[in-house]
Amino acid sequence: VAGQVLTPSGEPVASAIVFLKAGTVPEPPGERAPAIMDQVDKEFVPHVLPIVVGTPVRFPNHDQIHHHVYSFSRLMSFDLPLYRDEEPPPVPFDRPGVVRVGCNIHDWMSGVIVVLPTPYFATTDASGAFVVKDVPAGAHELVAWHERSAKKLEETAQPVSVGASPVSGLRFELPLEPERARTRESGGRDYR
Repeated sequence: VAGQVLTPSGEPVASAIVFLKAGTVPEPPGERAPAIMDQVDKEFVPHVLPIVVGTPVRFPNHDQIHHHVYSFSRLMSFDLPLYRDEEPPPVPFDRPGVVRVGCNIHDWMSGVIVVLPTPYFATTDASGAFVVKDVPAGAHELVAWHERSAKKLEETAQPVSVGASPVSGLRFELPLEPERARTRESGGRDYR
């Protein structure tokens, strides 16, 4: 299933996640390999990490300073106290939704883990284009999410019927909230 995510004025929306809603496809069995949200140059990489329910996430630290990774999200809260050279155990994510991640030492560091109900998803590229691969035949509902979307997820839902040939030309329109400024400390010292 292919298409594009655009703003109301026609600008492409990069880093949006398009996925099939839960209940429209059976969940494939099996254990999930860990996903990675790294820490590089005092930033979470990637900033937005889409994963499927049941996927554990590793938080390696490739900076030469300590980080303290945490989340107080209602969906999933966790705390990985100061670490640098050793990596804490992976954190399991067992419920769908959005989990915001931060560093207790570096306030500007923020990341988002989007826990999806199905493995059928895609992230838009710089032109807003997406391709959700291997979607099973049948009637489904597709939704689009972006960190700054002014629309609720259910307001983006579009029905799609997948048959023998690919579905293309789907278009999602997402108005975006203004980007919040994230600034690094100036003149401060890092905890080592």
